[in-house]
Amino acid sequence: MEIPFLALLALSIPVCAIAGLVLGLSARSKLTLLQRRVAALEGELRLVRAQAGPAAFTTDQQAPVSAPDAPAEEAPAPDLLPEPEAEASRPAGSVPAIQSAPPQPAPPGRDFEEALGSRWAVWVGGVALALGGIFLVRYSIEQNLLSPATRIMLGALFALALIGAGEWLRRRESGIALPGVPNANVPSILTAAGTCGAFAAAYAAYALYGLISPATAFVTLGLIAVLTMVASTLHGPILAALGLLGAMGSPLLVSSDEPQPWALVIYLAFVVLPAYGVARLRLWRWLALAAASGVLIWTLLIFILDAQDALPAMVHLVLQTGLAAPVLVALPYRHVSDAECGIDRAASIVLLVFAFAAVVVSGTVAAGDGRAIFVAAMVLLMLATGIRFTPAAPAVAWAALTSVGALLIWPIRADLGGTPENLFYQSGDLFAVRPYAVEVYLGLALLAPGIIAGAALLRVARSPDLRLPAVAWYAGAATIGPLLALVAAYWRVADLERSLSFALIAGLLALAFIAAVRWLGRRDGAEGTPIRLALGAAASAALAALALGLTFALDRGMLTVAFALTALGTAWVSERTGLPALRYAVGAIGLIVLGRLIANPTIVDGDPGPVLINWLLWGYGVPAVAFLAASRLLERSGRDRIVQLTESLGIVFAAFLVFFEIRHALHAGDPLAQDFSLLEAGLLATESLVFAILLTRLDLRRGDPVYRWGSLIFKIASLALCAGGLLLVENPLLTDDTIPGGPVFNALVPAYLLPSLLAAGLALVERRARPRFYSLSSAILSLLLFSAYVGLEIRRLFAGPELALWRDFTQGEHWAYSVALLVTGILLLGLGLARNNRFARLASAAYLVLAVLKVFIVDLANLEGVMRALSFIGLGLVLIGIGLVYQRLLAHRPSNAAIPS
Repeated sequence: MEIPFLALLALSIPVCAIAGLVLGLSARSKLTLLQRRVAALEGELRLVRAQAGPAAFTTDQQAPVSAPDAPAEEAPAPDLLPEPEAEASRPAGSVPAIQSAPPQPAPPGRDFEEALGSRWAVWVGGVALALGGIFLVRYSIEQNLLSPATRIMLGALFALALIGAGEWLRRRESGIALPGVPNANVPSILTAAGTCGAFAAAYAAYALYGLISPATAFVTLGLIAVLTMVASTLHGPILAALGLLGAMGSPLLVSSDEPQPWALVIYLAFVVLPAYGVARLRLWRWLALAAASGVLIWTLLIFILDAQDALPAMVHLVLQTGLAAPVLVALPYRHVSDAECGIDRAASIVLLVFAFAAVVVSGTVAAGDGRAIFVAAMVLLMLATGIRFTPAAPAVAWAALTSVGALLIWPIRADLGGTPENLFYQSGDLFAVRPYAVEVYLGLALLAPGIIAGAALLRVARSPDLRLPAVAWYAGAATIGPLLALVAAYWRVADLERSLSFALIAGLLALAFIAAVRWLGRRDGAEGTPIRLALGAAASAALAALALGLTFALDRGMLTVAFALTALGTAWVSERTGLPALRYAVGAIGLIVLGRLIANPTIVDGDPGPVLINWLLWGYGVPAVAFLAASRLLERSGRDRIVQLTESLGIVFAAFLVFFEIRHALHAGDPLAQDFSLLEAGLLATESLVFAILLTRLDLRRGDPVYRWGSLIFKIASLALCAGGLLLVENPLLTDDTIPGGPVFNALVPAYLLPSLLAAGLALVERRARPRFYSLSSAILSLLLFSAYVGLEIRRLFAGPELALWRDFTQGEHWAYSVALLVTGILLLGLGLARNNRFARLASAAYLVLAVLKVFIVDLANLEGVMRALSFIGLGLVLIGIGLVYQRLLAHRPSNAAIPS
């Protein structure tokens, strides 16, 4: 038995030496600090005497005795000398105020030394003590020197000794630390090491030797953790973190053949209360947040312990939410006014996680009949916290989220075996609605959102000093919450089918929001920003409820029309009332309509109806007119982003109307047909060019990004359709497709001639509104399409409806191409000279060059007899005529004048 005693003696010698060294260094540093303070006071006193004179003092004029080792004479610091202006304005004989001595700078180069000697040494020493106790126990185990009970007892005594030493040092020295390093606290380190030893001893008694039962170990570890957190009020935050970690981790160290979730619920409530108390007492907010996070993690583990019964998890969530809300929100902000409060993000996030956990637990089948009470309790806790305390205003939205989430995954149906089902846990294919479950479900769906909305609007109406973020949270919870609850109930009960009952409920909800608007408008301070924001939110919610009612009652085709008319009505109400929120509602409805049309472009399933007068006209035409009219109404109060969005949606719907009507007419009532034809490409190019011309002209009248970018998009689309579709992919010379129509009036007219004329018109419009490149590209496109039309029409006259290149060309056809080139060149030249257009003259030159090459290469090789002669005669006459025209033009101009460009 001498070996353990010698080990303890050997361990105590360095510990005592380190403690003595630390105490000596602390005493020396404090003595040096006192000497500096005495010297500074002496300097101030000498300065006062020199400025005021001997007559101003009645005390003994002997110099004070300096402290030992202090300098005998010390000049006053420069910061203590009086300013000349202040000295001149001071009355004679007055005593100046004594300024505090400036802080003495620390000697350079000692930061690392102080950190190494004071902070790191103490921390390493604490770790060494803890490891020393562990190694001592390990040695006794390896040598079989002591019985298990004795080992546990010695470990506990060693832990108590460390804790006692820490408390003794705290009371004696009140924190042994070098100046400038307050965190290096020896008592705290010793107490933390003792706490670790206590945890180790209790766990070893249970897990290694079986000296105590699981219940006893569970309670013992919890008590150690709680006492550790209580001791942290004296020893600092590190000990608090250690205690909280031990409290949250202790249940994981104790196992049992029969898990007891109720014991865990009681234990967590028992250990989290001291954590919250210490956090409030020492103002350690991080400790409260960490404790709340720990119990949230344990929620999942509690449910895993007994997956067949969710009641312990539900009680745990309600209890922990009721404890966290006062500590995180109520106590810190109970005396803070609304005008001074911002949103507490940390507390709001914690409450959001509580709400999410409540939704998950309530959606399980194991929740049983207590589900409704649990959801109601969580909603009321969140609502009360958010309504009473402005920093937790998001909690009102979390209350709405809890109710909506619970409604979304509530098990209201059962399979053939009677097993309840919900949105995520389905085991069968046939489900029947459970009457009792639906009654409770609909009761909660009606009461919870209504209570939340009423409380939130009442809070806004009675608190004119609320900040905008809080008002936004209250207004959002009061309006979006009931709407989402209605959608969730419609989804779960009516299964997204037509339901007049839910349409009626949506109408009543719209009336309730309208009543709220009227009530808020009559309140005092209705012109203030908070109530105006709530007014806008309630009015928008009324319109949204009306749109939902239309959704529940009408077929899909009429739904699009109803939404569009709702947007137009909203714009009219916004213009009449001046509520900014309604403008955003118009844009939101427009995006909904756009999404609806993207999801079902044909408006109705199957054939939309006859050509022109069909569902496409209603589904796209009415929204186009409605949103263009809404943009004009909204523009009366300023052209902002919402106006631009609304007008853009109107243009998009109009373009889609023409697009789908073209496809519907060309594909026998199937707008989504996969094939593509020459006529369709030409008509779509015509549509793009018409929209480009209109938007460019609008941009000329008043510059706006909507018109500018819209015209550019339509022009790019027309270029792609013409170059890629008409000239390459669907070119009848390459496809050998039959050209519908007669020799003159056929598909080539809308496919090539009409786009050519429109492209020329676009070029003329762009000359006044766009850079030269824009009009030049449109003019080139026009010439290409016109040349393609002339060439294809000649081919149609000579070869019939099939125009493939591999078919033979006659001599008359060759001669007609030459004539067409010459005529086109002459026309362009005349246009260029008449309109003073250089581009037309250069284009005519290009056509004439092509005609020359055609005659001298192609016609010379392929034409014979009179055709060849006529070709060369015509070319010669044209060229001579052009020369005479230029000669007469030059003869009538001054010699120094150039041909107009």
